[in-house]
Amino acid sequence: MGGSSKKQTVGYRYRMGLHLALCQGPVDAVQEIQMGDRTAWGDADRAPLSTGHGLTSLSINKPTLFGGDEREGGVVGTIDVLSGHAGQGRNDYLVSRLGSSIPAFRGVLSLVARKILFAANNPYIKPWAVRVRRFTAGWFDAPWMEWNAEVRSWDEDEGREISVGMNPAHILVQCLTDPHWGMGYPQSTIGWSFWNAAWALSSEGFGLNLIWTRQQPIESFIGQVIDHIGGILYTDPEQGTFELKLLRDDYWIDSLPQLGPDEIVRLERFERAQWGELPNELTVVYTDWQTGGDAAVTVENLAAIQLQGGVINQRRDYPGVNYGPLAARLALRDLRALGSPLARMSLTVARDTLERAPMPGDVFLLNWPRLGVDQMVVRVTGIDTLGAAEWRIEAMEDVFGMSNTVLSPPPPHVEEPTIEPLPPSLVLAVEVPYWELARRLSRADLAYLTDTDTYLCALAAAGGTGQLNWQLATGATSGDLAAVVGEDYAPLLTLDVALPASEVDAIGVPVTAISQPERMAVGDYAYLVAANGAIAEAVAVLAFDAANATIDLARGVLDTTPQAHASGTRLIGVGEWLASEGAERAPGESVFVGAIPRTSTDQGDPVLAANGQPMVLAGRQALPYPPGRIRLNGQTEPAVVAGDLTVAWAHRDRTQQTAYLVQQDEGDIGPELGVTYTLRIRNRNGVLAHTETGLLGTTFIWTAAVAALDAAALGDRITVEISAERDGLSSWQPQVRVMDRAGFGLRWGQYWGGV
Repeated sequence: MGGSSKKQTVGYRYRMGLHLALCQGPVDAVQEIQMGDRTAWGDADRAPLSTGHGLTSLSINKPTLFGGDEREGGVVGTIDVLSGHAGQGRNDYLVSRLGSSIPAFRGVLSLVARKILFAANNPYIKPWAVRVRRFTAGWFDAPWMEWNAEVRSWDEDEGREISVGMNPAHILVQCLTDPHWGMGYPQSTIGWSFWNAAWALSSEGFGLNLIWTRQQPIESFIGQVIDHIGGILYTDPEQGTFELKLLRDDYWIDSLPQLGPDEIVRLERFERAQWGELPNELTVVYTDWQTGGDAAVTVENLAAIQLQGGVINQRRDYPGVNYGPLAARLALRDLRALGSPLARMSLTVARDTLERAPMPGDVFLLNWPRLGVDQMVVRVTGIDTLGAAEWRIEAMEDVFGMSNTVLSPPPPHVEEPTIEPLPPSLVLAVEVPYWELARRLSRADLAYLTDTDTYLCALAAAGGTGQLNWQLATGATSGDLAAVVGEDYAPLLTLDVALPASEVDAIGVPVTAISQPERMAVGDYAYLVAANGAIAEAVAVLAFDAANATIDLARGVLDTTPQAHASGTRLIGVGEWLASEGAERAPGESVFVGAIPRTSTDQGDPVLAANGQPMVLAGRQALPYPPGRIRLNGQTEPAVVAGDLTVAWAHRDRTQQTAYLVQQDEGDIGPELGVTYTLRIRNRNGVLAHTETGLLGTTFIWTAAVAALDAAALGDRITVEISAERDGLSSWQPQVRVMDRAGFGLRWGQYWGGV
């Protein structure tokens, strides 16, 4: 019996057009395309596809990549690689589907799949992963040290030289100089140490493979690269260039400078970690080249494990490393450094005893007989300028020089005389301004800041000689102060003349030094302190002549305005001397603030700030800045006004004024979003006679006609106040100007109510 065959549908094949934007372009090459963790195009042994400056297409023919038609099909079709170069035109496939109004997608690397077969039976697209490499493409100018950008290393297992990544020195240079996504510094700011570091890293086979996204601050990404390579990035204060110092065994012991009792003014700290605190096993987690997932290598110090009676493991993450032998080298490097009881120290040296300023990463020999140290190789980790006469150095014993340490028995102990802790000559409670938060917090943390967040800090000036430092103490009552954090003393001066409120720049002001004037640094800001022990005004230090005891100040910086100050007013420098409580508080909280003086042998009782009164927090960091550049009928502060009074000012913006200290007479900045201005006019008795609110511009005219209506309440002397308002918040200090008012039938010296 005959019959006819009938076709039967057993499944479907699926095709799709795709446009995938991958990263900033252009790149040097596309190396591999994976779909569902399987290689659809390219492999380790195949030459990568150069993106070039034209249209580049690749063909994929893997119909059985996911098991063929019997399972989930495969991938077949053509993919265009759009490098993103400056001359790139529109893709014809995208134009045919989306129309001619589409852009050319310059500046990004992207793939265009031309209706490719991507699956069978299962209609869901599998995740894609694309491996690309970029060493010399995508630089704003010509690539820096182009010939040394790619790091290659000999692989013993494969018996050939392989690429292990981009030279970390080149990564840092591009982060520092790229004007679009980097920090935008010119290449002339890159010091010669970068060349040396680039050659050293290349010879070490030290290449990195990292992805930077804008969710991570560029400064944090730079720190991640520095952490990988074991280096220090700093700015040379004399040349103004960025310098990169690799922490390596690259010095001769005999050529190192020596610091001993003749050079060291004081050794504030010298400590070693105990064996029980040190790791004896270290695991480095790195990125597997094939899968893009995590891989790990672990190294152990068997002698330390036996000594400590067990394993103490520590983990280090190096996502930029995807070459196993390099990860193993880093594990050994870190275990040696972290597992050794290295000494850490803080010391102050006299400038005139050294030929040049120590730089971060520099190595020297420490000689300190009181601790039994004849010779110890020490590396500088940080340096602070304490003034014209001293440097403060943070340092630690260098792991490469441990075998050269020479110790001797310490001299017989001599009981030091007790140094009495003296009450500080000034304790100033400070609510942290937005300026400090913007310079200390990351961009991400700053974005989370709200108007109801506020923080507390303080400054203290030494009360005499022999005082070591002090501790910030806070509490809900004056009797329960608890120590929070320690800090060094700030410089303190007093004014020898009075300063009027009308003087926006105070030049050549004679001063008297009270304590540590050498710490008053040009470029920092300082606080003028009111008689009640509170902040009266912030000023910028333009110049300080310690020999002639004069100082130049820019008045009313940050969120403050010029005030009148009597002779004898105290001026305390801020600089690096702020002790921050760290705890988050809220506006309206009342807190007592004190300072506990300390010497090398004793500790004193807390000394309260604000003349013993509690500090009531105002939410200072969130308050809008008052306007600047105040002009009344074109003058800064006229003695007399008549007729119409034109009040003019310039915008200010706390969120934008973070790069430098803006002075009073500068032009518009901002304004901050949502800010309006309120103008008030009062009579000589302080009675409010006229108010204007919601002002958006930078001028207001108090006409003679309106003034006449207000005249009965005013008299011959008026005070003009201008403040900024935002979301119910008013500027911390208003701008205030006082003047006489003529006209309206009045004679000089006469006001309503009598002469």
